[in-house]
Amino acid sequence: MQFLWPKFLFHHQIELARDMGYAAARYGHVMFPENAHEPALRCAELLLGGIGKDWASRVYYSDNGSTAIEIALKMAFRKFSLDRGILLDSDKSITNERNIQLKVLALKGSYHGDTLGAMEAQAPSAYTSFLQQPWYSGRGLFLDPPTVFIRNGTCALSLPQSIQNCHLSPGDKCFPSLADVFCKSRDSSAAADLYSTYISQQLSEYSVSSNIEHIAALIIEPVIQGAGGMHMIDPLFQRVLVHECRDRKIPVIFDEVFTGFWRLGVESASELLGCLPDVACYAKLMTGGIVPLAATVTTEAVFEAFKSDSKLTALLHGHSYTAHAMGCSAAVKAIQWFRDPSTNSNLDFDRMKLKELWDGTLVNQLSSLPNVKRVVSLGTLCAIELQAEGSDAGYASLYARSLIQQLREEDDIYVRPLGNVIYLMCGPCTTRDVCTEQLSKVYHRISHFNPIH
Repeated sequence: MQFLWPKFLFHHQIELARDMGYAAARYGHVMFPENAHEPALRCAELLLGGIGKDWASRVYYSDNGSTAIEIALKMAFRKFSLDRGILLDSDKSITNERNIQLKVLALKGSYHGDTLGAMEAQAPSAYTSFLQQPWYSGRGLFLDPPTVFIRNGTCALSLPQSIQNCHLSPGDKCFPSLADVFCKSRDSSAAADLYSTYISQQLSEYSVSSNIEHIAALIIEPVIQGAGGMHMIDPLFQRVLVHECRDRKIPVIFDEVFTGFWRLGVESASELLGCLPDVACYAKLMTGGIVPLAATVTTEAVFEAFKSDSKLTALLHGHSYTAHAMGCSAAVKAIQWFRDPSTNSNLDFDRMKLKELWDGTLVNQLSSLPNVKRVVSLGTLCAIELQAEGSDAGYASLYARSLIQQLREEDDIYVRPLGNVIYLMCGPCTTRDVCTEQLSKVYHRISHFNPIH
């Protein structure tokens, strides 16, 4: 279910449009190579002072999230190749190109975009089938992650079969609240040891199986997998995964195209994970959803991997509308708006987090309905998976069709499901009262939902 996808409320859109109109009149079109303009510089400053604070020093603009991922992969692969001696540091020449295959470490259920390279960096799914991408081969090691969800009013951990373990205590599998799921004290738990053993074993087996294939980048959607079904990945698992890659000098990419800019209640999902990437990608909410623009932010060390006397070693990735002034102007306005309590009444400025937008009692009631399998409620997102079996489950499912029709026609809620998963998504500035009103309507409809086949 989709509600106010990445967009602002109407009056915010008017101001965004006004700033974009001014940029269009003042700058027109600017070819960005060897040029710069005020909106791009101001936007970069806000990015590095916000989502990139204390770790990032460079911004690479592009036009959409999938392209931002393509750029991130190039960055990570270059850094890995330099660190591992695949490239000679003096002139970055290739030592043994034909015998090298660089691949990613990623999670099953992930989605990183629809361009060819981004699709190669995700596990087989409906998005990568022959009908969608006949060239797809899946260039990576794809791990099956543990997930967290609310069921019957309780936060529960679900382990995949690949890492099932009977020695975890009930305290490792059930949590009083989501705050306990994110607690750093879990780093010394039995679950952390279990995750570390599993990840280390998978990486070791993969490295032994091939001498020419290298895991050259970790790419994850931090905390929430979006288009893959609105799954909340156990943040402890992702944190352990990042640490294991750090120990092996594997560059880390956070795909925050979906999760970034307060989607999950904080400006960057890295704040929830408690660890930082080498490269991160942003789009969608960066401009308030009014115009396409994306940014790949990275460290100085990654930037240095592209420096030499030869133009051929530069990051040769760009397009005519790189850092277009209208998009950068919209981003400046949106980023500032989200971070200012005078324009975003949902912001708890002392903690730099959004206040709770979804009524907790209502969320727990939803999770207790017999036809609801799980609920994920975090930041601006509230996702509900309906109980379904066989062909009624999964992305291709039409199981929720009658429910969707009712919500659209009778409750005036625009719905776009992910199979038998429906979700509400508000903007960071949407009031709690509006969220409660929408969620109440959804609860009423689901409680009376009887699918007709």
